[in-house]
Amino acid sequence: MTTEQKTNAGTRIGSMLLDHIAMTFIAMIFFIPGMISGFSAAFEINHEQTNPDIFGGLSYVGLIGFTLYFCKDCINGRSIAKRALKLQVVENKSGNVASPIRCFVRNIFCILWPIEVIVTLASPSRRIGDMVAGTRVIPFNPELEQPKVNFAQVGLSIVLAYGLMVLVMLPFEGLKSKMESNRVSYIESSLNENSANETEQLFADSLGTYLTADVRVYDKIEKNEELKYVSVILRLNENYLDSDNDYEQIKSATVPLLLTKFPEKTFVGQIKYVYQQPGSMQTRTLPLDWREKE
Repeated sequence: MTTEQKTNAGTRIGSMLLDHIAMTFIAMIFFIPGMISGFSAAFEINHEQTNPDIFGGLSYVGLIGFTLYFCKDCINGRSIAKRALKLQVVENKSGNVASPIRCFVRNIFCILWPIEVIVTLASPSRRIGDMVAGTRVIPFNPELEQPKVNFAQVGLSIVLAYGLMVLVMLPFEGLKSKMESNRVSYIESSLNENSANETEQLFADSLGTYLTADVRVYDKIEKNEELKYVSVILRLNENYLDSDNDYEQIKSATVPLLLTKFPEKTFVGQIKYVYQQPGSMQTRTLPLDWREKE
């Protein structure tokens, strides 16, 4: 008859911290492509309207990283940290190695990480996730029978974890859709280069000492062909974007000037203010939209 070994709080907290660091690092690897895409697009100054997706359309690739976080113990109840610190997740009643599904369920509660740490200090073997999944953490026993990896359950756990992350993303997708619904769809064939050139000249004559204007004008937008679409990029010679007071000053000089060419309620569009130096760039975008919100 063997005496059951128990884990101590220090080892468990160390395991949780090491797992958190390791799995966060792995998760970030999956976000890197989207971050590179998003940041590279952020430094492109063009007339496109602001894209609410900072990950360049690759958000769902990044979710794979968090999926693996929830499935970190699915291979024989041993994550990276548990292998390093010689721990294992087992079923609480039988003492057998916990199944991949049980390991996934217990790790859902990692979203309560600070609370789980506090619970672990009081109960090193069983945090909240363990109580829900019917598991506990013990020192690794090489004499304990190690089952063959159940790849079907591992795969199911990954699918469930990814589905959970998609559900978490839904509110953000709703916000993104709402932002995209406010984007203006202009009719490409209505591009008016003469009007754009005249507007650029207007800015050059009045504010050429302070900025350079790049203007795009479309005479029609979808759903309301009576409105024009006007996009203005203003490259500033001095930094008016650091403080709100300076920003309001440059707005008060540029917006009324634009309205002398295109009166209110005759157009929708934007003004992008850009101050660029070697190695750095600041931008602020001012939407101009007098349409009634639906």
